[in-house]
Amino acid sequence: MRREGKKRPGLLVREACRADNDALIDLELRSPLVVAGAEESYDRSPDFFACHRLQGDHRVVLAEMDGRPVGVMAGVIQSPVIQGRARRLLYIQRARVHRDYQGRGVAWVLASDLFTWSRQFGAEGPYYLIAPGNERSVAFGGRAGRRWPVDLRLLAFDVSGIEGARPRKVSMDQLGAVVEFVNSTHTGEDFFGPLTLGSLRERLSRDSQYGIENLYGVVEGGRLAAVSGLWDKGATTEEIRVDRATGSETRSRSTVVVDWGWEPGGESAFARLLRSLGVASRALGRQAMMICEPSPGMVPDSGLHRHEISLNLYTPTIDPPAEGSVSGLCADLLTL
Repeated sequence: MRREGKKRPGLLVREACRADNDALIDLELRSPLVVAGAEESYDRSPDFFACHRLQGDHRVVLAEMDGRPVGVMAGVIQSPVIQGRARRLLYIQRARVHRDYQGRGVAWVLASDLFTWSRQFGAEGPYYLIAPGNERSVAFGGRAGRRWPVDLRLLAFDVSGIEGARPRKVSMDQLGAVVEFVNSTHTGEDFFGPLTLGSLRERLSRDSQYGIENLYGVVEGGRLAAVSGLWDKGATTEEIRVDRATGSETRSRSTVVVDWGWEPGGESAFARLLRSLGVASRALGRQAMMICEPSPGMVPDSGLHRHEISLNLYTPTIDPPAEGSVSGLCADLLTL
């Protein structure tokens, strides 16, 4: 469906399709995020839509002006638990506007399309995860008084030199234990979406990038003690970072740890699993492996060198809670 931007003659917004693939890849490369003195962009060639096939209800919208692609925005419907209450929200997963068209209302028209679309799924509003220093994104998605007092924490592990055994795969008859461990490990964390056996099976069947063969576990005493999924995000996405002062460029591809947890007392088992996932990541040719750490110190020490990444959380339609009431902040990295 095409929509003409309100009071913006020549601006059209429509749902993106496969025919837009090359134009969207080029648009994102030409629309870097400016964060802390660097420009960050993502090369999603040859398949711009690869990551979206892993998501549930999602929509990618494209803005065109005079027939030229000038902006793209993607949203995912999620059902997280926030402060003990199940909510229905639209996560704005990606927003890019060509630098020549920034400040002309393109992002607002794209967002309006997604907001309208999301209401049919019962979404009460959007939420945003924004890197500190990304002033343009804060100006768009941030709202005074709507930033959460706790940041989302990501850990990036260096797996470039790791050695050891690769992880053991989980079988279909162990999916019930996966659901149990993931839910028990993360219950009480804000923005965690509890799993059921049905929702996990649906999640594993969306696309071949992430299926039962991507679930791993550690067995202790003849039974499963810790579990995790590993998504090879680097197979479809390369991060490009350019230092604005020096012009130096770095490129990296990473794996992502998702759907993880352990039985009561199984932290040491998960630490061993995490290290073996690093071995698997290196075998894929990746330099880094990423996980969301809901609260400081929650992820057991695996001996891997790591650095922390913080993202600010904004909920424009929900009042943020007091800092002391946030026992953990979770994110589904299949949609980040």
